[in-house]
Amino acid sequence: MIMIAGEYDISNLVGNVTWSGDRDQMARKLAFDYIHTDQDYNIKGPDIPLGTRIMMYDDLGALKFDGVVLSLEKEESDVKIKLSCQDMAFYLKSEVYNTYKGTPAEITGAVCAEFGIATGMLADNGKTVEVVSTGEKSIYQIITSAYEEAGMDVHIHMDGLILCAEEYGARTAAVLTGDDQVISAAYKSSIENLVDQVLILSNKGKFIRKLQDEENITVYGMVQKIYKKSGGKKDADEEALKLIRGVENTGSITITARDFECITGRKVMVIKAGSSILGLFSVVSDNHTISNGEHKVTLGLDFKGVKDEEE
Repeated sequence: MIMIAGEYDISNLVGNVTWSGDRDQMARKLAFDYIHTDQDYNIKGPDIPLGTRIMMYDDLGALKFDGVVLSLEKEESDVKIKLSCQDMAFYLKSEVYNTYKGTPAEITGAVCAEFGIATGMLADNGKTVEVVSTGEKSIYQIITSAYEEAGMDVHIHMDGLILCAEEYGARTAAVLTGDDQVISAAYKSSIENLVDQVLILSNKGKFIRKLQDEENITVYGMVQKIYKKSGGKKDADEEALKLIRGVENTGSITITARDFECITGRKVMVIKAGSSILGLFSVVSDNHTISNGEHKVTLGLDFKGVKDEEE
């Protein structure tokens, strides 16, 4: 691993590293400590002020993180400074005032162009949608709204300085097998967010129709939500169906990492004898820890949304 802070290579000064992502967070995060002291003239740790550009490369020289320092911490009695960074998606928090119409990729390209953000691979299904912001939506929210309106589940991420959007599970990161790589696994099945009946009402509150998941009602009982039509062009049945929630199966695994490829937005194949976590999963969160030469990763897994490789 190579760590660059501004114009300095600080790789030999860096201690513990945490690199993480999550489908619910806008930017990937990087936190690490490095040696910096005025008490020992043999140690020359550079000053790394807030806003410094941080770049992390793997051992083969491939860029894995490009971002900025957002906070720093130092204990007076310690010889280390801890830095917390986010990648360039941090700047997607800028708020927008505009109306956009087009496919998700077209809207993404348009809003990014306004802020001088380069775009790369952008998933698209060709569906035309409209997203309006009167100042209440950020760049990131404009993009996510466009994809949601088009019915696409995508992972928005930065590749260096380039914004990309790809469908969840579009790429396989790894095939994880055996106890030599899979250290531990945890599984959870829940109906805490169960919704199996939705009433559709007009914008004046008049009943129109009812949508049900009869199988779940029979097994788990009925939990109802109400969807009220607005004056927009959204399909009421389509929007109401988004509220239906059944059994949610999630899990996590901790592995010894061989590279930096297992990250949020990709999929992994898990093959571990005797485990309830077996098959192909979307990665919805990742937390890489690198310390004393050991690289471990905890992956949050989603059991839906990835088709079998043979289909």
